[in-house]
This record gives sequence, structure tokens and C-alpha cells, in this order.
Amino acid sequence: MEKSLHMLLNQPLSFIQKTLVDGLYTFYFDLLGKSPEIDEDAAGLARETFKNYFPETLEEMLEQLLSDPEAYQQKVIAFEKACPPVFVDFPTNPDYYRVITSDPSRRLQEVLTRLAFLSNCESFDSDYYALDMGTGYGRLARVIEDAAKAVYKDDKAFRVFGMDISDNNIKAAKELNHELGTEVDFFTRDMNQIPFPSDSLNLVNITDASYLNFRHRRPFYLAEIARVLSPEGGVCCITNPNENTTLKEYNYVMMRTNYKTYFNPFNIMKATVLGKCSIYIDALSKARPDWELTTTADMTHALTKGLKTDIVKINNWPEQGGPAIYSGFTFAVNDNTKKQIEKYTAFRERNKSEDEWFAT
Repeated sequence: MEKSLHMLLNQPLSFIQKTLVDGLYTFYFDLLGKSPEIDEDAAGLARETFKNYFPETLEEMLEQLLSDPEAYQQKVIAFEKACPPVFVDFPTNPDYYRVITSDPSRRLQEVLTRLAFLSNCESFDSDYYALDMGTGYGRLARVIEDAAKAVYKDDKAFRVFGMDISDNNIKAAKELNHELGTEVDFFTRDMNQIPFPSDSLNLVNITDASYLNFRHRRPFYLAEIARVLSPEGGVCCITNPNENTTLKEYNYVMMRTNYKTYFNPFNIMKATVLGKCSIYIDALSKARPDWELTTTADMTHALTKGLKTDIVKINNWPEQGGPAIYSGFTFAVNDNTKKQIEKYTAFRERNKSEDEWFAT
């Protein structure tokens, strides 16, 4: 399945397909004037100030957090007081996702999530606990639940959680639980503070969400994942747009891999209109360092050198036919990882609110 999806994603883009995407972009941006507005003064201040607070790479920021969590947190607070962050509302519209979930790129995300679960699901004698971060309306959380039902049958209990910062997304996810008969536990929370005890989860998944986290806050979510995962084979799968991602490149990939859907100009226009958030984020990532996308090298160095994790698998797609606009990383934590985050774990334990943490 994974191989066949990569073959689809590697197809070349035809002249007609490219012309259609380019034409719709010209119409949408030039004729309708939908280019996003960026506060240039605020962006300029952020560019000048960011470099005075934070080092260049994610690995270096992570090392600062792990070395002195209190000091790093205070730097984040000070920077955001000087340069208030720009928040982008990214609502998950199930109607929109019904159009794009058949895209090979989205299906590959589901395959990678399932493979991450299968990589360690037989390794634990006790019950299995999984968390989907930035769950939206719960698409990947339900992939995990389906995989667990197929593997465990009635011989071992499992529990799947879905977490998102948006109350509206969680409301939609819970409504779909009732419609579909699924039993994922959905709740609202910021990904930088996972409300689970240390070493308590077997799987963490995060798909198309961590890039919405401000660059200087990303060390927190990586440290949190390392903290909550079991050192006895706990794994995490992260799939994310990378430094090559633009909305136009995304639509190129979607057109050439699912042309029956996107050959209809209305569907591309719908994707572009709903992707207004993505257009804005694309502009912010170029204008403000706190919104800059994480590069593939930046992520792998942070995971292997900063957290000492074991990389299970790296996927970049498409592999041919255009720039790789998505990167997927599956990694496992180990005893060395836990040693790296000892100070951070103690910091989180001191600052946790008991009533906000889930017991497993």
C-alpha cells in the first residue's frame, strides 16, 4: 500500500494539469485580489527580536529547553510580550475533508500512522494507550482505533485519545463519534502541555499540526512527546509540511494524484478558498521567524542529537516529479532519551495541575 501510494505521488504533472492550477491561482490571487495581508511592521520587529532571544536551529532551541526549562520558558514569555504572536484559526471542516481524504498524500499519512502502531503493538503485555495530537475532527485517531480493534480483538484493552487546541474541532470530533460509533476520547488542550503522566503512552501521532505551533514553542511539544512515551518501545509518528511546501505545490500534487477530483475547477477553488488559512500561514512563514517551517534536517537533528531517539522510518514525498513537500518521521524513545529530558520532566512535574492530567 505504501509503495503504491508513493508511485502515485511520483507521477509527473501534465501540461494541462499545471495550466489549470496556474490559471486558477492567477484568477484567485490576481483578479480577485486574495493575497493575504501581513503586518509588515510587526513582522520586521519579530525578525529583529527573534534572533536576540533564540538560536537558529530547532536542535539548539531544544538543547536550551532541556538544559534550563525555566529559563527557556521565560525567554518565550519575554519574546511574545515584545512581539505578540499571530494566531491563525485553522478550523477543521469535515465537508472539506471529505473532498481531500481520498488524496494519496492523505492516505499515505494514514498508512504511516498505522505502520507506527503496528511497529510496537505486540511489544507490551499491559493495555495500550495512544494519543493523536492536533486531531482535528479525529481522522487519524480513528485510524489508530481501527488498527487496534483489528489487532487486539478481545484479548487486551486499548484506549485512544484525540487532542486539539480548538474547541470547535473537538466538538465536531465528538459528534462524529456518535455518528460513526467510535469511542475515541477527545479533549481540548495545547500540544505543548500533554496532560498525561510520564512514560504512560505507547503511541503518539501528530499529523499536519505541529507546523501550526510557533517555531520557538516547538521544543516544548517534542520534549512533551519524549516525556509521555514509554521508554520500553514507545513510538511517535510526525507528518508535516516541510520547507518546500507552498499551497500551489500542494495543489500540483493533489491534481496529478487525484485528477478525477481536482480536474473539476470547483474542487480546486474550494480547496484554495478553504485553504485561505494555509495561504496566510505560507505568507507568515516567509515573513516571520516565529512562523518559519521546520526543515527536514532541522527535525531529524533535533530528534537524533537533541533527544537521542531511535529513528524507525523517514518518509519524504513526493520522491520524484516535484519537490518533496511532506516529511514523515517515526521514532522510538529509549533510556538515553529519558536521561536527556530529566530536567525537563522534573520541571513539568513541578508545574502540573493534578486535575488537568489524565490517569492511564
